[in-house]
Amino acid sequence: MEIKLKTGILNLEKNDKLLDLTGFSSRINKKRGFLFISKVLGKHIPCRPTFMEKIYLELADKIKKQLNDKPSLVIGFAETATSLGNGVYEKLNLDNSFYIHTTRYKTSKKVLVDFKEEHSHAPSQFLYFPEDLELVEMIDKIENIILVDDELTTGKTIENIVKQLKINLPHVKNYYFVSILNWINKPIENNYIHIYKDTFDFESYELDIDENIVSETIEQKNLDEIIPYNFGRFGIKKINYDFETLLHSKNLSISEIKDKKILVLGTAEFMYLPYKFAYYLEENGIKVYYQSTTRSPINIDGDILSKIQFKDNYFENIDNFLYNVIDKEYDYIFVCYETTLTPENHNLIDLLEDKKYSFIIESFNFSLEQYLMD
Repeated sequence: MEIKLKTGILNLEKNDKLLDLTGFSSRINKKRGFLFISKVLGKHIPCRPTFMEKIYLELADKIKKQLNDKPSLVIGFAETATSLGNGVYEKLNLDNSFYIHTTRYKTSKKVLVDFKEEHSHAPSQFLYFPEDLELVEMIDKIENIILVDDELTTGKTIENIVKQLKINLPHVKNYYFVSILNWINKPIENNYIHIYKDTFDFESYELDIDENIVSETIEQKNLDEIIPYNFGRFGIKKINYDFETLLHSKNLSISEIKDKKILVLGTAEFMYLPYKFAYYLEENGIKVYYQSTTRSPINIDGDILSKIQFKDNYFENIDNFLYNVIDKEYDYIFVCYETTLTPENHNLIDLLEDKKYSFIIESFNFSLEQYLMD
């Protein structure tokens, strides 16, 4: 199968299962010109929450027996796989375990590992030491580390983080690498768990790349006051959230939106709790889709049909994007934030409220403590 993109030609074997899982587009990135556009991840393409749940369950079922109920740490990769990692963790339902995700945001918290995602537009990543005392005690007993990403292409990123983890957590016995797609072109051992495995090649074109996109902050800022709540970045076992009260905060109820088509929109790394919100709505009979904003610069090409560009909500002046929304029809878009404040130049909601799109926009701030349940 030959996929012609603006940046080159992607060649891979045609497979119905693959096409159920992913589409294709091109990056605005000199390091890697192609991108697999997941249909089940809830990032660049709107997805039903129940479809996402099936992926979490399928991956968890594939790996659970290998873990042997030993103390385990599940790590999701920012920004794309923060929800995928948390979903797999919850479906594993292990007693002696916790979840944490990598991040590109700097805080005053202790860093366990910093590493590079070398092909990325924004290569710098951190993994924080857990802040909860129970998790701190648990980390020295961890035997299994499960690294979760949406796809593995060369394996270089996981090599980079594992190298650092082995230095800082030398007692860990087993590493497992979990992904929806696995493209690593070498013999794969049984510690690689995936839904689809194959190889591909990409013939790239010589193109000029837009150098004006800001993908990493020029000056690292301490974001303690902007992201004070822990939704996975500092290690969690489980978060319970009162979505009914959250809806009521906007004078909305399930009955009021019963016949509406809803998009729940996560922002950047804040993906899993908005997904749970969307899942709650779907469980209650709402026609709902889920996806998230991203800092990934992608062309309108292939399965990317539309995009809007705006500055991030983390006060870092990063260019963010929202794909495949303004070409769709929704009655409501629920925009979900973990940041306590949003900067003046963050105009996502203004862009969505543009009359030509005809969306009713509601923004939900998940950092409000009254919605956290014991």
